[in-house]
Amino acid sequence: MPAEAIVSELMRLLQNALCDAKGSDLSAMEQRAVEFGRRASELAMGEMLRSQEAEPVVVECKCGGCAYIKENRSRVQVTLAGSHVIYRARYQCRSCGAWIYPGDVRLGIGSGGYSAGVVALSSEVAAGFPFEASEGFLARRFGLDLCYKQVQRIAERTGAVIARQEFEQASEVVAGNIVMESELRHSTFTVSADGVMVHSDGAWTEMKCASFLSEEHGRSTIATMERAEKFGELLYLEAVRRGVRCADRVVFVADGAVWIWNLAAHHFPGCVEIVDWYHATQHLWEIANAWYPNSKRKTDAWVKKNKARLMEDGVSRVISSIKQWKPTDEDGQKVKRENLHYFTTNARRMLYASFRNDGYHIGSGSVESACKQYGHGRLKQAGMRWKLDGIEAVAHLRSALLNARTDNILEAARIAA
Repeated sequence: MPAEAIVSELMRLLQNALCDAKGSDLSAMEQRAVEFGRRASELAMGEMLRSQEAEPVVVECKCGGCAYIKENRSRVQVTLAGSHVIYRARYQCRSCGAWIYPGDVRLGIGSGGYSAGVVALSSEVAAGFPFEASEGFLARRFGLDLCYKQVQRIAERTGAVIARQEFEQASEVVAGNIVMESELRHSTFTVSADGVMVHSDGAWTEMKCASFLSEEHGRSTIATMERAEKFGELLYLEAVRRGVRCADRVVFVADGAVWIWNLAAHHFPGCVEIVDWYHATQHLWEIANAWYPNSKRKTDAWVKKNKARLMEDGVSRVISSIKQWKPTDEDGQKVKRENLHYFTTNARRMLYASFRNDGYHIGSGSVESACKQYGHGRLKQAGMRWKLDGIEAVAHLRSALLNARTDNILEAARIAA
């Protein structure tokens, strides 16, 4: 349709919309304006596709030979500006016999039937909503006719591309093959790590999460189902990306899990290590409940006294109190043994009065919140069933969304389309 015809058609549609809008409320006017905009973008997109320059008779093949045009082939492509039939030339190489479509490469058309824009939008929506809800949202707000299974396949394919890119980059940064600079500066940069159980392939599996927090530049988060070593690389990448190397102080807050402290020591040597206050007090309750199983008054009193000791840098007094316990049963002896080891091993990480005086966070609320954003916020809703690859893909999509890096989604969509 020539440009003049498009203008004429749009004027006709506009006049119809103006007539229909008379006496309407704002919501109805808004809907008619949106529909007019969709039709305008569809007409413009169709004309842009039709006005492409004619393709050459001969092009170079990947093998180095010459490929000659044989025929024109059509394919339907769903775009943000409507569905369109695209005609492009089909070539055959005289050297290797391969059939190629240079027009697809030039236009950035992938093997699927959706444009990179549709793939990116669908993936971004699916990062925030269940696939079924995403189907309805995309239809209502953008006029896209995708079933929830199509949304799922698109999102998981795009998320897998982001995951692959992130892990490759993380490996290179850890190895020192990529030097990444950040303009962000922090007085105190706090890293926290924890895990959340998600249902995958018929079993409960731990997803590892981390948060990165500073007063100056807010928070970012990551999550993965990968093993500890790969999680550590991803952890380090995000910290470097956020400017950890330029921070005046680096603080690592976590529970007492040995694997987490090993990662902290490996990737952030010299950082201030703090056992999360909530996890430490949970251990006090475990001891008290085993020590005084039949007396809530004594249990509460012991926990209250030792919480105060902990908050006063008195972890040594807590350890002395635990040593006074003489359990007679095997379960009690196990609780005493494990918690003596816990508090003794982590004593230097429990100087809560000193940490608070220095202005450090002693709680891991930031990463607990991140666990909820990935877990209950997206992956653990009613009726959801996941495979491991699907969880990993959606987790990376959600990280890009939560961290305001939607450009990463669009870049991945160009590959996944």
